Amino acid sequence: MKILKLLMIICCFLLVGCGKIEPETEKPNVDNDQVDDNQTIEEPVIEEPIDENREPINIYLFWGDGCHVCENLKKYFSDIEEEYGKYYNLIEYEVWFNEENKELMMKVGEELNQTYYAVPYLVIGDEIIVGYSVDKDVEIINTIINNYNNDNYVDRVEQIKIELN
Repeated sequence: MKILKLLMIICCFLLVGCGKIEPETEKPNVDNDQVDDNQTIEEPVIEEPIDENREPINIYLFWGDGCHVCENLKKYFSDIEEEYGKYYNLIEYEVWFNEENKELMMKVGEELNQTYYAVPYLVIGDEIIVGYSVDKDVEIINTIINNYNNDNYVDRVEQIKIELN
């Protein structure tokens, strides 16, 4: 009976840890959010009108080479590029095989108080969205538009990169 309880505890521990990137790991697992390629993308409900006269904001995507969830998020950005691409520049950092990029992601998380590290790890202004599923589509669009329209928008990743150098 004790062995069964111990095995159950170990299994729960392993399931909870999937997708995290710990500072000491070589290659992390992917986030478990999955998206079916056949799912339809619902139209986002934009919370604010878009001010067309601003410069695009920078969005940072930290991803892992071989991560299918990351590929789904990249596809989503490709799908919305025609309608929303004028509002942002997507800047990508591969973190599984590039230690410098991984360190940047961890520093950004530390500075923005979001230290759950899993890929994809999307940074828009001072907001972080971890993982991806179609349920996050509206959140992503609204975060882009809200930051694009924000008079006080600050490119936090660029600031952190400057501090690191």
